[in-house]
Amino acid sequence: MPKPPIQMPITATEAYALQAWAESVDDRPRPASMLQITKHLTFMAATLPSKNLDEESGKMRVAVYSSILRDYSNEAIAYMARRACQQLDWFPTPRQCLELIGGYRPPVTEKDEALMLCHNYWHGKFDEFMDYLKAGGATQEMVDAVPRRWRLIAMERGYLRHLPDGDRFVIRDQRIGVSAA
Repeated sequence: MPKPPIQMPITATEAYALQAWAESVDDRPRPASMLQITKHLTFMAATLPSKNLDEESGKMRVAVYSSILRDYSNEAIAYMARRACQQLDWFPTPRQCLELIGGYRPPVTEKDEALMLCHNYWHGKFDEFMDYLKAGGATQEMVDAVPRRWRLIAMERGYLRHLPDGDRFVIRDQRIGVSAA
């Protein structure tokens, strides 16, 4: 699917296209490789003192830490390693590693931005619809064209009335409290 411009949609068609693209994008972070995890652990070991370990204990440490960190992205583990070096005096325990990594916030992606723009577009259209209803400028065609959820909200706010003979909503006359239809 071609990527549309990541900008505020002007039309519903643009909003639908942007949302469809965003929902098709798989931007989930990939777990770090064993090599990447080892690199970050080596960096921390070179910077932070720890008790002396023999070769076998060192391998066990790498295996334990790797099993704990294997689901996190390389960026998250790099963040953890930097924070450990900035904040700690000793090589962190696995628990400290998890606490540090808990502070990592991934950057906003194009997918996130696109979905937020779509949300803002539809929120603006919803507010515009409610403003038309409140000002008495809405038409029945406008009411029929919006999503059912918007009509239900407008009904709860007293702008529309739900007719019992189906799924039709009509505009209430705000001046006298009766429906215009």
